[in-house]
Amino acid sequence: REPDINPVARKEALKAASDRDITFPQFQEWLIEATRVGPGSDNPSASKHYHASLELASKPKDSEHSWNRHTMAQNLRRMQYAVRGDVVIRADAMAAEGKKIIYTNIGNPHAVGQKPITYYRQVLALCDLPSEFGVDNPQVSSALPADVVERAVEMRRAIGPAGTGAYTNSQGIGKFRDDVAHFITARDDHVSFPSNIFLTNGASSAIEMVLTGLIGTNRDAIMIPIPQYPIYSAIISRLGARQVGYFLGKSCGAALDSCFVLRDTVS
Repeated sequence: REPDINPVARKEALKAASDRDITFPQFQEWLIEATRVGPGSDNPSASKHYHASLELASKPKDSEHSWNRHTMAQNLRRMQYAVRGDVVIRADAMAAEGKKIIYTNIGNPHAVGQKPITYYRQVLALCDLPSEFGVDNPQVSSALPADVVERAVEMRRAIGPAGTGAYTNSQGIGKFRDDVAHFITARDDHVSFPSNIFLTNGASSAIEMVLTGLIGTNRDAIMIPIPQYPIYSAIISRLGARQVGYFLGKSCGAALDSCFVLRDTVS
């Protein structure tokens, strides 16, 4: 209906269509302008319907739903995860307002300008590509460094013909776990067994798996360093246990020190 259309946008559309066809991008721009509401917009009808919908969209009461803040898992409700919490929500809102935000809440170096390591990306690209376009392609040796191709061939052989898109053993691909075990053995001078290695999609999922296995009742307590990685307190809270913080000592390079632990936990 004509009264429901922003008059300025309607005038622009009629003017554009008077001597030529309107392209789809032009129509999109016109549609955005025609339905714009808010301060400074000349669209009283759309604004009226918009504000009326806001008044009708009242928040439902908890009693109207069987699953609400009272019936939900209270451990989950109490959980706080600073990495994705109030500060980040506020930062997102400020970014939406046009402010420049540098996010340092997670380990995301590429987002703040660090250049990716080419070797890893090249190897992963060859692993992800179908063999005929990647490791088995006769031109691959001239396109990529020899060490990249060698490593990708080795990894593709370990992954198998299904490629990187298929499920693996629950602990991760066996050959990769062999490599991790050999590395730990050489680094720590302590024998590491591949059967004890679990590969996960990041540190957070590994921490959650370990804490889920450790915590049995709400009387269990987990000691965590202060300052801490926020996932520790978040998962401990969600699983219903208690956290016991201990401060890291400067004298030992912020490493775990039994004297500091004893002092902090006793006090």
